[in-house]
Amino acid sequence: MNKAILKLLTAVLLLSNGATLFSQEKKVVRGVVSDSTGPIPGVGVVVVGTTNGMVTDLEGRYELKCIPGQILEFNCMGYENVKVTIGESDVYDVVLNAQSELLDQVVFVGYGVQKKVNVTGSVTSVDYSKLSDSRPVTNSASLLQGASAGLYVRQTSGIPGNEGVSLRVRGVGTLNNSDPLVIVDGTPGSMDSVDPSEIQNISVLKDAASCAIYGNRGANGVILITTKREKKGSFHIDYSGMLGVQSPENTYDVVSNYADYMELMNEASFQNEKPLPFSQSMISLWREKEQDPYGISESGYPNYVAYPNVDGMTAFYRTDTPIYQKHNVSASGTKDDTSFRVAMGYMDNPGMVMNTGFKKYTFRAEFSSKLFPWMEVGAKTYGFYNIKEAGDLSNVFDYAVRWVPCIYPYYDGKYGWYENPEQNSESRNNLYFLNRVQGQQVTENVSITPFVNIDLPFGIKSRTSFKYSTTHMERDQHSITREAYSFRTGQVVASDQDLSSQFRWLTTQITRSTYFESDLSWAQTLAEKHDVTAMLGVEAIDHRTVNFSATKKGAENAVLSEFNNMLTPSSITGTSSEYSSQSLFSRLTYAYDSRYLFEMNLRYDGSSRFAKRSRWGFFPSASAAWRISKEKFMQGSGIDELKLRVSWGKLGNNSIGNYSYLSTYSSGYSYAFGDKLGGGMISTLSNTLLEWENTATTDIGLDFRTFDNRLTIEADVYDKYTSGILYKPTISSTIGKKTSPYMNLCEVDNKGFEITVGWRDAIGDFNYGFSANYNRNRNRVTKYKGEFKEGWETDAEGNRVWKNNLGDVTTGSINRICEGHMINEFYLQENYSGSGKYFDESGNVLPGGGPTDGMIRTEQDMNWLNAMIAEGYTFLPKSTASKNGIWYGDYILQDVNGDGIYGDSNDYKWQGVSATPKFYYGFNLELGWKGINLSARFVGAGGGAIRCRKGGMNYSVLQTQQTIGSGIAYDHYFYDPENPWDPRTNTTSRNPRITIAYGQSLTDSNFWLFKTDYLKLQNVTLSYSLPKKVLKSIKLTSAQVYLSGENLYTFTDPLFPGVDPEFTDTNMYYSPIRQVVLGVNLKF
Repeated sequence: MNKAILKLLTAVLLLSNGATLFSQEKKVVRGVVSDSTGPIPGVGVVVVGTTNGMVTDLEGRYELKCIPGQILEFNCMGYENVKVTIGESDVYDVVLNAQSELLDQVVFVGYGVQKKVNVTGSVTSVDYSKLSDSRPVTNSASLLQGASAGLYVRQTSGIPGNEGVSLRVRGVGTLNNSDPLVIVDGTPGSMDSVDPSEIQNISVLKDAASCAIYGNRGANGVILITTKREKKGSFHIDYSGMLGVQSPENTYDVVSNYADYMELMNEASFQNEKPLPFSQSMISLWREKEQDPYGISESGYPNYVAYPNVDGMTAFYRTDTPIYQKHNVSASGTKDDTSFRVAMGYMDNPGMVMNTGFKKYTFRAEFSSKLFPWMEVGAKTYGFYNIKEAGDLSNVFDYAVRWVPCIYPYYDGKYGWYENPEQNSESRNNLYFLNRVQGQQVTENVSITPFVNIDLPFGIKSRTSFKYSTTHMERDQHSITREAYSFRTGQVVASDQDLSSQFRWLTTQITRSTYFESDLSWAQTLAEKHDVTAMLGVEAIDHRTVNFSATKKGAENAVLSEFNNMLTPSSITGTSSEYSSQSLFSRLTYAYDSRYLFEMNLRYDGSSRFAKRSRWGFFPSASAAWRISKEKFMQGSGIDELKLRVSWGKLGNNSIGNYSYLSTYSSGYSYAFGDKLGGGMISTLSNTLLEWENTATTDIGLDFRTFDNRLTIEADVYDKYTSGILYKPTISSTIGKKTSPYMNLCEVDNKGFEITVGWRDAIGDFNYGFSANYNRNRNRVTKYKGEFKEGWETDAEGNRVWKNNLGDVTTGSINRICEGHMINEFYLQENYSGSGKYFDESGNVLPGGGPTDGMIRTEQDMNWLNAMIAEGYTFLPKSTASKNGIWYGDYILQDVNGDGIYGDSNDYKWQGVSATPKFYYGFNLELGWKGINLSARFVGAGGGAIRCRKGGMNYSVLQTQQTIGSGIAYDHYFYDPENPWDPRTNTTSRNPRITIAYGQSLTDSNFWLFKTDYLKLQNVTLSYSLPKKVLKSIKLTSAQVYLSGENLYTFTDPLFPGVDPEFTDTNMYYSPIRQVVLGVNLKF
């Protein structure tokens, strides 16, 4: 029945597109409304004294039936009203003069555009072109950092072409994919599918009233991208280009002095009474050669090469200066009723690490033409071609900490190796392994969207579009033979010359998707004060993906690496998948005197990811707004705009696998069937009862402007409640080797507050502006597998026992999903915190006494520890007081449940924090004077944390194959009770003693939990625009030169040990790229 209704509505819409228009009795008047920058959508056009009116479309066009002598009135918030008397002409193009410099008069919403003052939902509009024209970002999403309240942009890697940028609209409200929907010019796309230079505007739809029109795809918010379009009656050629240098914003700070390194390793071994790994003669030799770095060693190489002192984290990066460049050329124009735009772009991001470069070529072509006064046809095409070098970073990152200081990276065409025969043989030169794999990953994408727009009788407008998109990714890699060299001995010491271990790997992925959308819209002004609009549409999506991968090993020779030259097939795999959806949507808006505003959206979605019984979902929303400033009692108040907004809506989410309700099978297993073995086995259990994940959102907002629109404030409070969350719980091992099915298991409440404040003004030729936004967000899992409980109970034998149901009602390890807690909250042991007292007056040990910060620092602390152990208390993970147990400089753990055992599995506590920030913010400053402009952007976040206990970086347990972090190397606890005057003594350090074996520090305590609060100077740009007189003499329409810096500096907690507080993976060593570029924007 559902399909039949949808097919009928689709047929009606398609037939309406081809309907013959009624003969027109009145004169048809049309034109384009624009200002000094281009066409203006959303302008009200009405025949004075009648109910005949409309709103201009995205291109600023209007078309009305009029009688000569009647008067057309054009009105738009922020512009002076214009009246035009209809004469003999059929075309009336109108230019509106701005009342003030308001940039957000019109916002793009789902399947259309609205005047800002008439918006009842929570929508932020970002003038993206101002950002992209002069900032050297490597991906489109990064430009949005700090640009909109409620939008958190996080970059989790510095790898070119794989920066790992995530977008979150109003936090995380589900346990599944939380990515927002991205719409490019009305059709689904991605942030990086369009060259940033071609993006004009981005709207962020945040509440359910704004997103419900997208139904199942809008639960996590919507990002609407609108590309640049040409003005009526003009032709332009535009060029923008930038050239600059790159450097790492930050790196891990590790020991680079090898003699220091050896002494520290010896100290760690001494602490555990282990044999010293390095001899004093080798330490002295390195000290000697350090004094004469440019002297020539016995092998003929300089001492700084033969006896190196290398920072492996710095040597990982290129020694030359990578040059970043980006260029975009576009041509656009209009003639009569035909317009076009063609653009091509090129970006070369060489990366800061060899063999990790990324190049991107983009193109875009768009044309439209009015074949008839009532019909417009056109097409939009865009695509990209990416080339990514295939350096083996995953292998490098896994072993990055093994680059010890005695390995010189590369010299005289040779890769270095560890130069000390006493060094652990598992140490390695990561450049050697990085460049051992050659090849590239190529990704091609082409999208084409033909469309037709028809004006039907009674003011009805029809839009129909069909998008076809295909993406082809091919990753081709092969290993090569390499040798590593000892510059101290002048010999080859490591080699990959074994041809049998060489390989070639080819993987391809082909994705094809189609998207069909058709809608009817109607807008009318009744009795001058009643503005009514309506829309009805259908949508269909089909998406298919095919994957193939093959590997062969064993090369015939060291020169040829083609598949035919590899001897042994290793693996061949292939998969395919598809999904589809169909939708019906509608919208109705009403405004009385632009004072009382109402909107309703309805969406009915069907998804192939659910079984037939639950395939369809209904998603409504309603919103209202009261423009208080339009009331009579507000006249003369000095308030330019005061609007109260209220909205509620329900959204869906189907971000699960394409076949999640079905059982899936895996080959390679056998099962018993009678007296025979059968092939195949169920790998994933089915659940045909799966239903839509639903998110209900309530939003209350306030828009405020005063001081002649110089001061603007927008504030919202919201509550997003997601129920029926699709999640895979753990299942009993007795079921066998199977994966749990998705279930509608969880509920999450996500509440928050956001505010944006801006000020813009001008004093003569000097203009300035400031804006800031802030978002505070809190999520809680309100339903999962039951309430977490722990406490003392009495068993059947009458014994008091401590019990909890952690394994039954929670999922995870140190980050867990638990009812009543935030998503992925940290669950850790805690360092002990004593009173600082030790014994009472009678000499009895005080169980609550001891060190205030939990570290055994003094002999008093040690005496207290021994007394506690003598009294029967247990301290884990080591239980004795000794160098190989708990010793001076070790932390002890809290006894949370009071059972006398300090640091066992019953002493974990919820930490009230996760890796997701609780708040984020951004603020911008703009200054301008006679064509000179200076802008700065800061972004920040806080309230999040990361657990980082990384060997070779900040961990106090040293390993001789790893490097040592400078933070613990040069500031750690040391005390030898047999030699209190040892010059290494340091009893005040926060860092524990260094050891060579796992000991008391091997814990999951909150000592290793670090704040990720940060404030980042994201960008500073200085630009100069040439004056009109100069432009006229050189025959340019506009010209701007600028100097811009990106990722300039990050302020963070001094204790934070990672590369960047935005990174969630402690194994990510590729720093964000700091760039300084010189650029130019020209318009001919």
